[in-house]
Amino acid sequence: MAMIAHFSIPARDPKGVAEVFGKIIDGMVMPFPVVEGAWVAIAHDGSGLGVEVVPETSAHHPGRGVSDGRVADGPTVMPWETQIRQDGDPQDASGYHVAITSSLSAEQIIALGQAKGWRAVHCDRGGVFDLVELWIENRALVEVLPPEGAARYHAFYVPEVAGRMFAGPPPG
Repeated sequence: MAMIAHFSIPARDPKGVAEVFGKIIDGMVMPFPVVEGAWVAIAHDGSGLGVEVVPETSAHHPGRGVSDGRVADGPTVMPWETQIRQDGDPQDASGYHVAITSSLSAEQIIALGQAKGWRAVHCDRGGVFDLVELWIENRALVEVLPPEGAARYHAFYVPEVAGRMFAGPPPG
């Protein structure tokens, strides 16, 4: 079964953002020592879902060389692995987004966003499924599917069903 194992997202307030994700995924929040100043929320449900929240100027850089067989002892990055440094530029907009499911209702998800001062709006995607657009720090889009929206999404987002809709004429 395919799944998203984890993703990282930059933030001005990594701990605060990780705490919100901890509530969305019913997870535990803790420091993420691989990246200085980073925090991670890890789901309690055994799925392995993690949300790594890194400082806003974090950027991934390719490592150098290939594995020489050494194994890191703890949260250490080896030279051939991605190198995460605080040398990127903060972004106010991006083509990146992720959609995740949650056991929280749309109203609860919206309340989490509003408590942080973030845009959070309930949306219906083409009459096929619904979600909450949660704009992390009003910059990064995370689509959060409440239980009913997730069920509708899973029924729609299979090649045979979505393909029929996507094969139609473009909107506009």
